Amino acid sequence: MSTIAGDTGGVNAHRVPPRTIRFSDIPRQALDEGRGTAREIWADLDDDLSLRWQLRVVELQDSLGLLVGPAGTHHFVIGLAGPQVAVRTAGSSRVLRRDEVLAVMNSTVYFERSKLRPPGASTVIVLTFSGTSAAPACIAGPVNPSGDLPGGAQLLVALRGSVTVNGAELGQGAALLLDPRQTYRAGRSTAHVLTIQGPTLREARDGYH
Repeated sequence: MSTIAGDTGGVNAHRVPPRTIRFSDIPRQALDEGRGTAREIWADLDDDLSLRWQLRVVELQDSLGLLVGPAGTHHFVIGLAGPQVAVRTAGSSRVLRRDEVLAVMNSTVYFERSKLRPPGASTVIVLTFSGTSAAPACIAGPVNPSGDLPGGAQLLVALRGSVTVNGAELGQGAALLLDPRQTYRAGRSTAHVLTIQGPTLREARDGYH
């Protein structure tokens, strides 16, 4: 699941269009504790099937929630929608703002919501990655005015608004799976997006081995 292009020595014989992943099409799994669900948007695995990184959308419906990753993993948590969520880290609790990226350097993520919160589920994005290797880049913000997406981008998630990338429409509740060996351009938009760039190609491009 590490790439959507065949092995062509780093050069694609044919351009691969973005693939749309709709959250509503993904099976739900229960949280490890508390009422809520997690849905896997995408996972990048090594040849031995060990986890490089995994992106999930998590919906919290209780005042407390617990998400446990594989041993030795860490997480980035990104606020998406609904009542505010606090993430407990290193003995303290920090409120997660919408579009904010918060690092959790532990395999377990503790979520908390106020008992006096507005009705409805809280939705966050969780990027889980191996703590023993380079972390993927996780960038939340407005679409680049030039339209160019970062080189090596593998996933694009709509945080606010909608945008068209190489003819594919990206809106709320969806992600675009990209070929990291290709370049992509976004149409003019005021949308905010989350861009995931896996470490393997980024390190190769920057001269690390």
